[in-house]
Amino acid sequence: MTDAEKRALAHIATETDPEALLQIARNARRKSPIVERAALRRLAEISARYLPGSVEHACWQMVHAVEALRRLNGRKVTRMHRMRPKIEKDGEIGALEYCALNKTDGFDEVMEYGMPELTAEAIVLRHASHFSAIALLAARARLEGSGVQVDASGNIV
Repeated sequence: MTDAEKRALAHIATETDPEALLQIARNARRKSPIVERAALRRLAEISARYLPGSVEHACWQMVHAVEALRRLNGRKVTRMHRMRPKIEKDGEIGALEYCALNKTDGFDEVMEYGMPELTAEAIVLRHASHFSAIALLAARARLEGSGVQVDASGNIV
């Protein structure tokens, strides 16, 4: 890791402006994957509502991460137009359960970017007590089918 990357990571850790973090990710694009991903993770972390560590917080981290990835990639439509109404109708847990049982575009986008920990499937496994056995099996199978190693506790290895 270069000194410039270390300085950028230190700055990212304290940045609280989502637009500034998105700009850092844009500037790091194709130059420093470490800085780019750190900026997106921090953006998702500070944008998410609810108590950190809760399933609701993790769900909103995922939503903000996917939307930021879409903006980074220059997509015209960046909002998760199916997920947001699903959350409103069924709640975060219901929406994540649905995602675990049905492969979504967001899963592919996050996996292509190399951040499997921000998929709905990973969230379902981390918060297993909130989800059905079928959703847990489907989430594990989808992640493992995509080449992600998952330990017995549902954590990505």
